[in-house]
Amino acid sequence: MAPNPLLRPTAEGAWGQTSILALWIPIVSFAHVFAAFWLLKTWMLNSPGLRAAARKAKGAAPGLRSGLGSRASGKAELEAASDAVAIQVSTAHVSPFETAGAAAPAPAASEAASASERGAEEVFQALETGPGALAVSHSVNVAPSTLEWQGIGCSYNAPTGPKEVLADIWGIAQPGEMQALLGPSGAGKSTFMDILALRKSVGNLSGRLLVNGARASKRFIKKTAYVPQEDNFVPTMTTWEVMSFYADIILPGRWSSERRKARIREVLAEVGLAHAHRTIVGGTLPGGLMMRGLSGGERKRLAIATGILAAPSVLFLDEPTSGLDSFAALTVMGYLKRMVREQSHVVIASIHQPRSAIWLMFDAVTLLASGRLMYHGPREGVTAWFGSLGYSYDPNLHGVPSDWALDLVAIGFAKPARFYGNTISTREDLLSASAAFKSHYLQQNGLTSPKLDGPAASGATPGVLSPQSHAISASAVSADGSPSAAVLAAAAAGAEALLVDGPPGGAAGGDARKYASSAWSQYKTLFGRELLSITRNPFDVAGRTLTFAWVGIVMGSLYYGTPFTAASARSRLNLVFMLLSFYCLMPYVSMGLYSSDKKFYLADASSQLYRPLAYYLAKASGAAGAGISAITPFQVVSACVFGLTVYGMAGLRPDPESILKSGFINTTMYLIASQVLHACAVIAPNQDVAFMLSILWTTIQLLLSGFFVNFPEVLLYFITYLRYLSAAYFSFEAGSINEFGGVLLSCAQGMSDTEVNFMLGAFPNSSDVQRNQINMFFGRSDPNCVLDTNSILTYFNFRRPFWMSACILLGYLGVCHVLTFVAMLVAARRERR
Repeated sequence: MAPNPLLRPTAEGAWGQTSILALWIPIVSFAHVFAAFWLLKTWMLNSPGLRAAARKAKGAAPGLRSGLGSRASGKAELEAASDAVAIQVSTAHVSPFETAGAAAPAPAASEAASASERGAEEVFQALETGPGALAVSHSVNVAPSTLEWQGIGCSYNAPTGPKEVLADIWGIAQPGEMQALLGPSGAGKSTFMDILALRKSVGNLSGRLLVNGARASKRFIKKTAYVPQEDNFVPTMTTWEVMSFYADIILPGRWSSERRKARIREVLAEVGLAHAHRTIVGGTLPGGLMMRGLSGGERKRLAIATGILAAPSVLFLDEPTSGLDSFAALTVMGYLKRMVREQSHVVIASIHQPRSAIWLMFDAVTLLASGRLMYHGPREGVTAWFGSLGYSYDPNLHGVPSDWALDLVAIGFAKPARFYGNTISTREDLLSASAAFKSHYLQQNGLTSPKLDGPAASGATPGVLSPQSHAISASAVSADGSPSAAVLAAAAAGAEALLVDGPPGGAAGGDARKYASSAWSQYKTLFGRELLSITRNPFDVAGRTLTFAWVGIVMGSLYYGTPFTAASARSRLNLVFMLLSFYCLMPYVSMGLYSSDKKFYLADASSQLYRPLAYYLAKASGAAGAGISAITPFQVVSACVFGLTVYGMAGLRPDPESILKSGFINTTMYLIASQVLHACAVIAPNQDVAFMLSILWTTIQLLLSGFFVNFPEVLLYFITYLRYLSAAYFSFEAGSINEFGGVLLSCAQGMSDTEVNFMLGAFPNSSDVQRNQINMFFGRSDPNCVLDTNSILTYFNFRRPFWMSACILLGYLGVCHVLTFVAMLVAARRERR
């Protein structure tokens, strides 16, 4: 390679002799302005007063506030909606045990319970018909569905033999019915609800699940909504933005923007959140920062709002009152009760120890214990049924019937008679009571236990029952994670008209397709959520940019104004490696963000909200800025802020081409390191394991970079071929070639006294003549002395052209993206319920 013209040496001691002021000062200034902009936006988001002042300054008309009214009127609406916690106990449900002549509770207990219920009903009826009642028109009609389950069972293969979780569970849920799923801890409530929602994909499943009398197929999932105990909202998004996100994902793609907004307004009004449409969700951000936002009850109502947005026929709720205070829980359940009454939804909610007012809201109850069905039927019939078995209910002793029922079926601990009365104490008692109810239920409804083919049946595969059995395990997946052939055949033979069209002028909820929106629409929506998540997190965009700028200033100060002399060659080489090391290590500050992203994705993946590829492309383009999208590459900005700050302060090779090449190599290395850490966070079971895997990768990268080890000197030379797996090796090579390729450094002033004395001390046995020769050769000045830096590249065996190393790094980044995407799919499969 022909050397470039000699770089002119600078005078010793000149302040800023090689520092590129026109590069690093604007970069540092930009970093602070950039971070301040996003910090200000976050601050305003958390300060309603500032937001109101900003809107006023813009001249926003009060009547144009997203069509949802002012905050004051919204607050009044919330109070009115809270008053509408109405209870309308259905008179259509008559206890079958009373008509069958089952023994009733003691008269005193019955009268006390009836008086209590009548009093509560009168109170809630007054609230419902009073001025607090909130009328909401409905533009989307719910397709009424009757859900029936017959002989539901679930077991797992354990080393000691099959472990039975559920056994022969029967029941039905009618349109317009709110059903409570009760049971002590370990009763199988979560497993049972997962099976009903077709979310269960592991275990040996048995039984039938019927929708409107026909076998439930995959299409049934689109008619349901599942609200988990813990919501999955981005803390930095507002209520309106959360609803808009779900509307764009789950509402039909043919809907116009105005129709979606109208539906959002309708649902927010229905759950009493119209006043809070501009309030952020709030919560703990990755990194530990707490953002104020919605209250616990409001968050739960927002979760319900996202669930009913597409007007599902069946709504499953896992512990809807968990973590709420008494009034918030009552309000949430009141909204559910009104929704069920007005739109004929089926609501099935698992709940622990409901207070008396909430207990009265339920129309029916399913009580489980140790995986057995203890009771299923009208709420009023619980005490009558167990009374017929000799377990009498005394309201003065036992309190709320729901608490008594839970205490009654809980076994495994002492239950003194003075507190519990006559109660179920042993497993034999429990099994006997369960068998009695099952026999009574089947006889009353004219049913018989189905003869189900087990896993070992002819033509059946393990865990998947034959389609002739109409087994709910037809929703299970095959070994490779895709629906089995038996599943597809059974679904094709099933009922086709699951999605019932609403009356004229309305819209039916649901969509027969797997995804309601297109891949492009999902990508845009997910990308928008990603931008909001990134830009509103002070620990992300603003914090990362400032951190990179300040660390760059510190490192640049240590190498400030490095002269273009032969004596500085080692310092320049060290700086090239230091930049590389920084980009390998700094992504660790984002490990918490990667782990948080995994939680969001897995929760959404279990609900099949969107295509995994759409999510990944949005994540990659929004967070990694890896060139998949040209919009807002925030990590590229952070990487360039650090690299160019150090580059300019240290005064590395000053021509524009070298500056651009250095920025490209350093940024690509940073993206690779970030992508590997993201993959580790996705595939690792927890953050500690992710750190271990990431540290292993980083150590190998730096060790094989070529800076520490001279590969030709390694005895076991075959090990050195591992360097071709190191992105740091190619990055260090490209950075060194960019800095030293074709450069002659002046050594006219000779070595400094410190360096000469070091060499003399390094050879203590040399003669005086040799010492004088060393001193004369290295210490004297020679205006014609130059150092060809190509010799440095030859020493490290760096012969690859810059463009080749750059292409290898881009390929490495592409492979990392593919591996991360695969890891994401694997993690989703591993989270099967």
